Amino acid sequence: MVDVFRELVALNSKRHAALRVRPQTGFEFARGVHMSALMQAELVRAAAIYPIVFVEDPDIDSFRPMALLGLREGENIYVDIDGTWLASYIPAVIRAYPFALARAAAEGESERFAVCIDAASELVSLTEGARLFDSAGAPTEALEQAREWLQQIREMQLRTDAFCRALAARNLFTPFAVRARRGDEALEVNGCYVINEERLDGLPDAKLFELRREGWLSSIYAHLVSLQQFERLEDGPPVDDPDALAPTDTSGFKSPPNEH
Repeated sequence: MVDVFRELVALNSKRHAALRVRPQTGFEFARGVHMSALMQAELVRAAAIYPIVFVEDPDIDSFRPMALLGLREGENIYVDIDGTWLASYIPAVIRAYPFALARAAAEGESERFAVCIDAASELVSLTEGARLFDSAGAPTEALEQAREWLQQIREMQLRTDAFCRALAARNLFTPFAVRARRGDEALEVNGCYVINEERLDGLPDAKLFELRREGWLSSIYAHLVSLQQFERLEDGPPVDDPDALAPTDTSGFKSPPNEH
């Protein structure tokens, strides 16, 4: 998986007392990202735009849904030369940048997370933007807003982990090599998995009902439908359908819609 973060550090009120963050007005930082993590709650919305695949994540010993943004490393066809995101929906983890959560608990302690920031981001400054800590060292509204959004993402991630484990427990994942041609160039993305539709159809009614009861069937079918979006990656930047892929104002932190 490709990470947008170059220098992720845990925020500290003393060490980062003067730190400021400029508003996110463009997505130059994601121009070289050819995959982005998605949450289960995002799949229905994202499937109208991105091919969605799954990759193995050793950190959770399971799988993780990903939006495929390009057919080669370093390529994101959804970000233009001006840093505009050329789609009507942007993955939640991209919108949260330059912030992220990271595990902070020592071995044996209960799970605990720290708010982190990409210290190498062009959005981070000592002179411009919103302060993260006030003169007394307390979090400002800007930092609290970021913390709240990250907590929402964390809650969505827990449900996403459960979703992927349920699919893996039913042996629904199958390897999938993405192969395409762009002009005379043969392109291939390896390490991907998709849901095996035949195995899904062959599940006993009780197993299928469990997926339905959790509200996961719509996410499963959204993933399968999204595989038709590979043509967008073959053709290049998706600007032919302005209604579906118009650039979106993403100022502030906005939650993705839940599927139910």
